[in-house]
Amino acid sequence: MQAHIFAEGSNTTGGDRDQPVKEYYEGLFGMVAGLYDELVEMTDARLHVLSEEYGVARGEERMSVVYTGEQGLVGSDGMAEQARAELLDAAADADVMIILLSSSVFQDTVEEVWDELVEAAKPESIWCLGAARSSLDRLDFEDLEAKGCTVLTYQRVGVARIGSDTREELLEAVKRKGSQ
Repeated sequence: MQAHIFAEGSNTTGGDRDQPVKEYYEGLFGMVAGLYDELVEMTDARLHVLSEEYGVARGEERMSVVYTGEQGLVGSDGMAEQARAELLDAAADADVMIILLSSSVFQDTVEEVWDELVEAAKPESIWCLGAARSSLDRLDFEDLEAKGCTVLTYQRVGVARIGSDTREELLEAVKRKGSQ
């Protein structure tokens, strides 16, 4: 079973760039890293970390490899373009698709390709979307649900990436799917 998590890095970072991307980011990114660690025990999980600095990096990649320095900024447009491509690629194979993004990044990535994501979505997959209510309200989940997909949403308030209730609901859904 394959799971993909898409999340932005955090402003709080460790000083050591010779560690995996998922460990380099600290603070509230710990919620994402913790969720990833739990999913790794049940699935073939992949963490995609978005940054205007380097675009999209895998959670297991060394920060020293993806770090580009000030001259190498990809910017928000480059990051969004890479993220849209990776979202579409992941949606076709993902049994579990988790997208936890801020409003502006969610709009520039997920909303831009929503119809294509739904079309690419694997039937009976689990989708968990964490974003501002205004962003979630703009999406139509009917076609996704018509494919037998489980759709969980977390209306992001403040800086929390995912609420504890939504997280538990997600992990339970993954456990049930894994035991089928």
